[in-house]
Amino acid sequence: MILRNTYLARVLVPLIVLSIFALQASAALQINIVDPKEGAQVPAGNVTINVSVDDFNLVNKLGSANADNEGHIHYYMDVAVPKTPDKPAVTASGTFAPTANTSFTWKDVAPGSHNFTVQLVHNDHTPLIPLVYSEINITAVADAMKDPQSVSVGLVAKNIAFNTSTITVPAGADVTVNFDNEDVNVPHNFAVYTDSSASTAIFNGNIITGPNKTMYTFVAPSTPGTYFFRCDVHPTIMTGQFIVT
Repeated sequence: MILRNTYLARVLVPLIVLSIFALQASAALQINIVDPKEGAQVPAGNVTINVSVDDFNLVNKLGSANADNEGHIHYYMDVAVPKTPDKPAVTASGTFAPTANTSFTWKDVAPGSHNFTVQLVHNDHTPLIPLVYSEINITAVADAMKDPQSVSVGLVAKNIAFNTSTITVPAGADVTVNFDNEDVNVPHNFAVYTDSSASTAIFNGNIITGPNKTMYTFVAPSTPGTYFFRCDVHPTIMTGQFIVT
């Protein structure tokens, strides 16, 4: 009886341990969409899906022979995820994209509700079994439907110079500039123009004499591009680029 129990222990215990490790490995294998979030509103047009992958080797061997624990990602838009074992998990052109990258950008996504799914697959495009996938539902909105963004910028004038030569804001954003003039008895302001000629103003802030602080608020241009900002009192030495994205 003792010999038999010893034999069983030597045979069964390793099998049990291996089974536990296999279950743990299976549980750790996953893919998740990290951006956008479920239910998010995103601008229509180009929509980028970013994912995270755990315990799986992403390799650029599309169409090659299968190997353990390696493969790639299938990205889907507005279609049901193919789930048939041993059959390539592909869908119609324009609804599916295979890649080893952890991000993919869908072009020309129309305004409205959309479903995005990602799935881990073998090199030959067949799905992993058990299935490993993630999905989200988002709403793509046209520019006219988007809520205006708000952005706050800190700007300091000291020693007849701004503390930055570049300010970047989203197109059409409500901009707040917290302006701090640290130059004693020196007047400064903040103004934005269409270009360095300063012939057409987008915003002119009131001039304040330091030390003093003020807050400027205005709406950024709706057209992306590189504009120009300056201090109107020192227009040649206190300048910078106002970039709208």
